[in-house]
This record gives sequence, structure tokens and C-alpha cells, in this order.
Amino acid sequence: MPVPRTSSKIVDRTGRRLLPIGSEDFTEVVTEHVYVDKTSLICDLLDSSYKVTLLCRPRRFGKSLAMRMLQCFFETPVEGAKPPIPSRKAIFESLSIWRAGERYRAQQGGHPVIFLSLGSAGGRTWDICRAGIMGQMSDEYARHAYLLDGSLLPEEEVRFRRVIAGTLAPGEAESSLSWLSLLLLRHHGSGTVILIDEYDHPVSAGHLSGYRDEVIGFMRSWLTAALKATTSLYRAYLTGVQRVGRESVFSGLNNVVVNTAMDTRFTEGFGFTREEAGALARYMGLPQGKLSEMHDWYDGYCFGGTAVYNPWSILNYLDQGGVAQPYWGNTSDNAIVHRLFQQADARLADDLRTLASGRRLERPLNLATVFSELDLLGGGASPSALWSQLYLAGYVTTDDIAFPNDDMMPRRLRLPNREVAWLYRREFTERTQRVIGDLDLLLRLRQALVSGDEAALARSLDELLTKSPSYFDLVSENSYHMLLLGLVCDLPGYRFPLSNRESGDGRPDIVLIPELEHQNSLAAIVIEVKDARGTLPGPEGLATAEGGLDLLAKRALAQARGRRYGADLPGRGLLFWGVAFRGKVASCKCRRMS
Repeated sequence: MPVPRTSSKIVDRTGRRLLPIGSEDFTEVVTEHVYVDKTSLICDLLDSSYKVTLLCRPRRFGKSLAMRMLQCFFETPVEGAKPPIPSRKAIFESLSIWRAGERYRAQQGGHPVIFLSLGSAGGRTWDICRAGIMGQMSDEYARHAYLLDGSLLPEEEVRFRRVIAGTLAPGEAESSLSWLSLLLLRHHGSGTVILIDEYDHPVSAGHLSGYRDEVIGFMRSWLTAALKATTSLYRAYLTGVQRVGRESVFSGLNNVVVNTAMDTRFTEGFGFTREEAGALARYMGLPQGKLSEMHDWYDGYCFGGTAVYNPWSILNYLDQGGVAQPYWGNTSDNAIVHRLFQQADARLADDLRTLASGRRLERPLNLATVFSELDLLGGGASPSALWSQLYLAGYVTTDDIAFPNDDMMPRRLRLPNREVAWLYRREFTERTQRVIGDLDLLLRLRQALVSGDEAALARSLDELLTKSPSYFDLVSENSYHMLLLGLVCDLPGYRFPLSNRESGDGRPDIVLIPELEHQNSLAAIVIEVKDARGTLPGPEGLATAEGGLDLLAKRALAQARGRRYGADLPGRGLLFWGVAFRGKVASCKCRRMS
């Protein structure tokens, strides 16, 4: 059973309250910075019977630091190594792992370790990617070059030096990991611990750059030789964002146990629990009144039923003295998810807008990523594969964690927090800018909307319609509705726009609500959209004649006011907009209500 934890442990051996922003050196973090004690993860991993464990969590959730922690804990000291591999026993003596019992302490320093980080292995071609992987192997062979001091046969020494030099014979790259593991067992007399951080990065790079089959083929052979039924292996731990399907990288392995955010084991090993985040905030002197803000911005993930904060964002938020802004979104490198947003078809884009507006969606999740299912992105790709990409990357979360391997079960998906909502808005803004191609025009349009300038908004829309969308794409009122929705999705000071949501006595087309901190300075905005080609005979039919488009915009405005749209909205007053379109011409009418 996992080691029980009754309280969070904040470790600060210097007393200087220095937060470990960006550091993945476990020794440095524990000895020189404020550290949230996560060493109970070691106990949980040792208590499991798993020989090979794949741990999938979003980026910046502490995976790399956890892997360095495992290296420091397991690795056997070697004085003759260059540089020396020191004893790290003293690092752990005041941490929770040391209080857990002798059977855990006995494992400290008891195994040779192979540590590989594949986060930099990628590039535009397979040759570049392969060189990056083998560069990591070369460095690790060099770190264990003490094996050359009498431990190897002459022909083994020649081969060992070839790996260090990068001049491998055919087949030696595929066996480089398993062979080093065997040599370490022979030298130390104890099984090897293999740690591979960001194992999925080369596969993701291959998928994006067109060499997916080559990298999967190589990694399948490379990993299978080292991890399957080998007596040299004590334990292996791999981390990544994506859970690559068994039929690809792990097709030759049946001993890999995959742990994702939906599983109930190892839930507290990554991210900060609410208890930990609160204890860290108090230690760093955050005012009590700021805790709710910290919660709104960075909490909300559900890992195996446990509420989890984004640790990278919490550390930066506290380091900046409690300034709430996006931190994770500015560093989270996930090109596959970015491409998903930018190439989403109309249905997927509508679903993403639903999430961004604060609502939930029910969708199944298939967490075993098969990259071939994403090749038809936006045009037939597996819906569960698309949503699973977002889930594994941390762009959505769910509280429905029962039967995690059931890829047919609908699960209620939601955005975790305001930081992720901001990320959605940024993605939609980039999507809009790509279509418009004119940032200055977009800024002028938004300024006219917020200020209530009818003429300026009409001019901006006319210019936009002339430059950008094809006339044949604007075929209905809904087309114009979606166009406007995209234009205002990242309006400064406002939440993500609501579309066709109940307000007053009806469902306005678009509603913009100021963020809480701006509700005393910004008005709420209601937009009603009309298409002249969709009008019925009668007075509105004048939209096809001179001046008729203005009449249609006035009638849209009257509808918004008459049905009391926005009567329940917070803000400094209310801006009603009636916007009417005929082809590539717009008429805009506005009324401000206090």
C-alpha cells in the first residue's frame, strides 16, 4: 500500500525561501531550494510489483525532477567514475522516504542506473533524431566509462569505445541499451535501473516531420531488447505525455504497466495536491485572501480522483509575489495539440468553443495513442484519439475515472482552470489571425466593438470580409455568427464568449462577460446577428434594397433589447449590438444601457 501522508512536508534547508524555478537537478533542489517532499513516490513504486512502468502526465508536472529523484535514490556510488557518482544518502535522510522503514532505506544506492532524457531527440529528419538518441547513449556510456578499467574483454572494450565515439557497427545501436544494462549487472552484481525521461518525444517529432515509421521501428527494437524478460533489469521507469499504443513502440513488450492521470496509483507523485499547494503558499507568505485566486487559476486537474494543481504555475505564481497570469501556457511545447486546434474542422472547433466557454462535453477517451489515427486530423480522424491527445496533454480533465481502459465510456470533459482557458483563447486567436492575416485590422475591429463605434465596426467588418473569407463560405446566418465568435474569442478583459446561451427572455447569439476584476470598468456585450439572405418577406425583406441592411441591423438590436438579453449580466452597463450582413457588406447598430 502507498505510504500514508498526514500532512504536506515543505523542506527548506537554507531557510532562504528560494523556489526551484526550472531546476531539474534533484540534489540542488533539495539542498538549496524550497522542496515539496515527493519522495513517497519511491515507496509507492517499490510497493508495486511492476517491472516496467510508464508514467504519463502533462508537461511541467514534475516528471523530470521525479526521474532525477529516482536516479539519486537508486544509483550505486562509484568513486572511480569521471565525474564521480557520489553517495546521495544524506539527501534523503530527512525526507519521507527515510521515515517509511528500513526495507525502503535498504534500496538506496543499491543499483546501477542508466538515465536517458529524450526531450532533445527530434528534428526534421530521422537521421537527426537517431543521432540525438544515440548521443544520449554515448553520454551515458561515457558516464559509465569506469567499466573500461578491467571489467571488459578486449573485444567488448572496442565496442564500448565505438558507442562513445558514435561509430557503431550495424545493429549495435538497437542493442546499445540492453548491452550497457548487462555490463552494469556484471560489474556491480545487482540489477540495473533504467530511467527514460520524455520517451515519447522522438515519436511525436517523427509524426510531425514524416519519419514516424522509422522512429517507431527503431525504438521498438531498442526498448524490447532492454526491457523484455532480461535478467539484467531490476526496474525500468519511463515518463512522457503521450501513451503510445502497444501496437507501435511497445508491440514486443507485455510487461509494461501504463499509468495515466486516470489511474488511482501514484496520484500524488506529480503536481501539487491542494494540501501541498496551500502549505507552500503559506510558507512563502502568500496572503490568505489570494488562495482562492490561486485555486481558480491553477487548480482543477483530477489525477486518479485527487485534485491537483499545476506545479510549474504555482512555483512561478508564488515567485512573482502572487501575480495571476498564464505561466504553463507560455512553456508547454505540444506541437501536436497546437496542430489539432489550428486544423480542427467546424464540428471539433465548436466542441472546443463549448469547453472554452465553461461548459462540459461528454466524449470517450482512448488513451493509447495511435498516431496514424491523427493523420486525418480535421477530416475523419478518430474523435476519441483527438480528445485523448487533449486529455493526456492537460488541455482537458475529467472526474470520471472509473474503468480507465474502457475507451467506449463517455466521460464528462472540462477545462481545469483559468490558465488553460486562456490557452484555448490564445489558440483560437492564432486560428483567427491565420485566417485574417492582419493583426492591426483585428485590433481596430475589437476596439470599435468595445467602444460602441458603429461606423468603425462596420468599416472593419467590410474590410475583413473583402480580404479574407470566401463569399461562398458565408452561406448562412450561422456562418457570420461563427465568424464573429472567432473574432472576439480573446477580447482583452472579457471571458471566453458564450454562444446561444440563455439570457433574459431568450438566447442571444453572442454574449461577452467581463472578467471579475474588470466588471467595474467594462460593459457586458450582447451581439445579435442577422443575414439578409435569410430574411422572410415583409419589412425585413427591405434588406436587399438600399438602406434595408441598416433596417435589419436595427431590428436585430430591437430584438436584443426587447427580449431583455443580458439583463442578468455583470459589468458596468450593457452594450447591445445588432449586426446585419449581406454578402460582404455589414451594417452595425449599437445601444449602450446603464
